[in-house]
Amino acid sequence: MPSGAENVVNITQSVTGLTVTVAAYGSTTWASWTMTKCYIVAQPWADIDAASSDMSASRGKRKNFTQVFERAIEITQSRKGIAMEAVVDELQTQIKYRTLEIKSELDRSIIMGYARTSTTDTFTAQHELRTMAGLMQLIRDYDLDTTNEDETVTNVGAALTIGHINSLIYKIWDKGGFDETADPIILTGMSQARVIAGFEKELRRVEQGERTTGYYRNVFLADAGFELPVVMDRWVPKDKLFIVDRNRISLLPLSGDGWHLEKMAKTGRNEKWQLSGQFTLQVDNANKCHGMLINLT
Repeated sequence: MPSGAENVVNITQSVTGLTVTVAAYGSTTWASWTMTKCYIVAQPWADIDAASSDMSASRGKRKNFTQVFERAIEITQSRKGIAMEAVVDELQTQIKYRTLEIKSELDRSIIMGYARTSTTDTFTAQHELRTMAGLMQLIRDYDLDTTNEDETVTNVGAALTIGHINSLIYKIWDKGGFDETADPIILTGMSQARVIAGFEKELRRVEQGERTTGYYRNVFLADAGFELPVVMDRWVPKDKLFIVDRNRISLLPLSGDGWHLEKMAKTGRNEKWQLSGQFTLQVDNANKCHGMLINLT
């Protein structure tokens, strides 16, 4: 059945490329059409027929790089032994600060990372520097060929509205997203979260005696009925908004190389530690189940 049409035909020969042989019901004359999208309504099978051929599609994978995140903590014997007010252990305090720094760097890479190596596109040496692709790159250029496909990206060029979000949801739905396994959220910075909080504010009423002012909304209800929690991230650029399916995105460490703290060889009276880990971002169906609004004012 051609998408949006009411003509139904019986296919009598398997699909070969874009050509099919069909038989129309009764005396109906079959008209040709330029195929864009067709739906198979049913695939009936006779009781006496043998099992059909396997029609499973091979899984496809896109590349991404693992990226090493590292911080060093070095402390002298004198500094370690000096008692300081409100600091019980100076070494542990510095480890805590470096941990917060490195996790903030990881957060930025998840949002804005750009896949690149220092020499080639294949890991060839231990000294090679690699950066992983983040959400922004994977949604816009899912095959990482340096050309943005932008299949589920909308260049708004205006202030965010309810219609923009609903239209992006429809675009993702039309690509196959928002299925029964989806767990979608809106991921954005504070700038656009404030806009969402102000949607339809003129319709709100508060009880008499209410002493709290301001607006706070952390769930967006789409006109199609989907509820999307609004998640704020400090590193999402203020002109962008993501719709992300949490069931199709994972942050993965290289096997055996998650966060770990190691003590380095001691030199003189210095004590040195290294905090590091190697991670990559896995986004399934990046151009089907996730989307982005860009150039928001």
